[in-house]
Amino acid sequence: MTLKFIIIQLLDIIAWGLLIFSYYRENKKQILFFHILATILYSLHYYFLGAFSGVYICVFEIVRDYLYFITDDDKDKYIFLCSLPVYGVLVAYMYKNIYDLFPIISCALAGWSLSRTRNVIIACAVIEYTLWVIYDITVKSYTGAFTDGTIVLANLILLFKKDFINDDEKLNSLFNK
Repeated sequence: MTLKFIIIQLLDIIAWGLLIFSYYRENKKQILFFHILATILYSLHYYFLGAFSGVYICVFEIVRDYLYFITDDDKDKYIFLCSLPVYGVLVAYMYKNIYDLFPIISCALAGWSLSRTRNVIIACAVIEYTLWVIYDITVKSYTGAFTDGTIVLANLILLFKKDFINDDEKLNSLFNK
């Protein structure tokens, strides 16, 4: 194991810490801020691994999340709608095998969830990061597979916390906006 490989894996671990921290923030702006920081580190991680479909998705997510961050919630749906053609271009450009689709599907789901409530963001993250775990394994990002797996578990814990499930307003926000 080389020093370069260790540093690459450390980038993933730091990004993971920021991402976990983000889901425990109280509002969407705070979640987005830490998502942007984490995704910058993830893009470097995938770049140094040579996993360019991961890099392209991360760069797109940084731009998309920044747009969500600087706009009002009532304009979020327009950001998602405008991003739909980009997902098509990413598929056309990046597709080499079925696993290249996983980050794109994850990114599209994240884009949709960011136009919803905090609870929807958390629920969708379970699916998103499950897809990233599979991608991470295929590109040999072993720390990525582990850290993304813990994001899945952390968000499942948040979803099944007693106050989350018992609060009808929070539960209904998963399905309405």
